[in-house]
Amino acid sequence: MDFIPTNHRIKSGQEITIRVPEQKDAQAILDLKRGYIKNTSTLPLTLDEYPDDLEKEKQVIREYAKSENSIFLVAEYNNELIGNIDLTGNKRSKMSHTAMLGMGIHEKWRNQGLGRILIQSAIDWAKKDSKLEIIWLDVYASNAIGYSLYTKMGFEISGIVKDFFKQGDRYIDKVHMYLRIQ
Repeated sequence: MDFIPTNHRIKSGQEITIRVPEQKDAQAILDLKRGYIKNTSTLPLTLDEYPDDLEKEKQVIREYAKSENSIFLVAEYNNELIGNIDLTGNKRSKMSHTAMLGMGIHEKWRNQGLGRILIQSAIDWAKKDSKLEIIWLDVYASNAIGYSLYTKMGFEISGIVKDFFKQGDRYIDKVHMYLRIQ
């Protein structure tokens, strides 16, 4: 399914482009993801768990490009990748109308409205070019900024799992959210 690149202005006035990644972007995507994984406490993944594997990243790009109910988008500024979002559609037929949202933004580009732009771009694609009806996500209860953004974008809480995440000696609840788009 086609996604036409779009340009947007963020709060700082800079113009960014949202587009589908190409194979040549694999190393930049890998660097971006490993960078924000390293610098966050709100993702359930450590740097050691995300492989520094260029071929695997290229395979991810290919798999999203072939999927009818999934999309992978990147945000770019001056030829630098600064954020990404993916909707991963379920492969099981009874759940193929659903997709999980995942997103990451480079640390220096946060709080500029980029998250909202990425989410809206993914939602617009899902409404126009897919059979998706429900987008869902999980967010740390301690991630107030993320939770606020998802709520503003129309996501609703569908459940909370107490003490789901454990960071050191601290337990954090998982908040499950969804958005019906069809």
